[in-house]
Amino acid sequence: MGTEWPGDERKKAKADVLTVPNASDKPEASLQFLNKPEPVELTAPEQTRTAPLVTGTLSSAITGSDALETPLPAEEGWQRKIRTWTGGMISPKPGPQELARRATLASIRRVYPRPVTVTVAQPAGGSGKTSISVALASTIGNTADHVVLAMDNNETMGTLGVRTRSNGSKLTIIDLLDALEELKNERTRSGDVQYFTRPQGDNRFAVLASDEDPDRMQMLTRETFNELLEVVQRFWNVIVLDTGNNTRAENWLAGIERTDQLVFPVEMNDKSVVSVLRTIEQLQAMSQLSGNEHYAALCRHAVVVTSPGSHRRSVAPERRKELRTMLEQALGEEATFLSVPYEPALDTNGLIDWQLATDESVRAFEKVAAAVSEGMHRAAVRAESTKRTTKAN
Repeated sequence: MGTEWPGDERKKAKADVLTVPNASDKPEASLQFLNKPEPVELTAPEQTRTAPLVTGTLSSAITGSDALETPLPAEEGWQRKIRTWTGGMISPKPGPQELARRATLASIRRVYPRPVTVTVAQPAGGSGKTSISVALASTIGNTADHVVLAMDNNETMGTLGVRTRSNGSKLTIIDLLDALEELKNERTRSGDVQYFTRPQGDNRFAVLASDEDPDRMQMLTRETFNELLEVVQRFWNVIVLDTGNNTRAENWLAGIERTDQLVFPVEMNDKSVVSVLRTIEQLQAMSQLSGNEHYAALCRHAVVVTSPGSHRRSVAPERRKELRTMLEQALGEEATFLSVPYEPALDTNGLIDWQLATDESVRAFEKVAAAVSEGMHRAAVRAESTKRTTKAN
C-alpha cells in the first residue's frame, strides 16, 4: 500500500504553485528573488511606477478552477424533487430548460452603460400596447435590480393611468411638466420626482400617467418631452414608453428619437399588421430623408410580440402565416419574433395586475424582456462608443 493519501495531490499542487522558477535552492536566494522583482520597463511620465503589488499567481489556483463554474443546485423539475427528497444527498444538475431560463433571466439583469428607453408602438387602437407595456415593465422590475418607469407618452388621454393602480394619486405627466423648472436643479431628490408617479407595489415599477384632459396633453411637445426624459432618467434607469396612435405627433417622434429598443405588439390580423407595416414605412422614410440611420435601425432590430388577442377574434391559420411573412420581409432577418399566450389578466378593461398572470405568460414575457434588454444594451453600448470616439476626435 502506497504512502499517498487523499490530500497529497492537493499538497503537491499547492507546492507547485509556490515554486519560484529560476530560484536557487538556498532559502536566501529564494527570498532575494521574491523581494526583488524583475525590473519593469517604464515610459515617461510613469518612471515612478513599480511592479504590480499582487500578481494573482497563488489565488489563481482556486479562482481559475472549474469549481466556480459549477451551476447552482436545481430549483425546478424532477431534479429539484430528488434533491429535496434526499436532503441534498443526491443533487442532479439543472436540466436544459432550467439552464435556458437562467440564461434568460441573466440577460434581463444585464447592466447598461446609461439609462435606456424602450418604446411600445402600434398605431392601431386596442392592439395591446398598454397591456404589453405593463407586462414588460413588471417583468423587468421583478427580475432585475433596475428601477423601472412606465410612461404614458400619449398626446391624448392614454390608458396606462386607468389600467394601473393610482394609489390615491391624481397627478399626471402635465403636473410634472408644470414643476419641471424647479426639478431641473442639481438639488432635486428622487422623492421630489416620485411624488408625480404612481408606484405599482409588487409589480415593481412606477407609472407616469397621461393627463385626462387632451387639451393639456397637447403641451407635451418635442422639447418638453426631452426635458421630461432628462429629469426622470436621473432616477429611473429603464423607461418603458406606452405610445399613442398618432405617429406624427411631436411627443411620439421625440420618443422614437430617444428610443433604444422598439417593440411592436401584433395580433395576426389585417388591421394590426397593416398598422405596423405603415409605421415601418414611416421610420424607414425618416431615415432616408434625414440621413439618420437610427429610425431604420430600430426597425431592423425590433422585437415583435405576437399575441392571440381576445378569444373572440379568430383568423385562419393560412392568413396568419401570410401576415407574419409580410412582417418578416419588411423588418429583415435581425428582427426578433416572439409569441405570448392568451392571458386573461391582460384581456380586461379594468386594472392590470401582473401578479395574477399565469406561469406560462410569465415565462413567455421573460423571453420578451430578455430580447428587449439585449437590444437596449447593444444600442446603449454603441451610442456610448460613438460618443467617446467623437470626443476623442
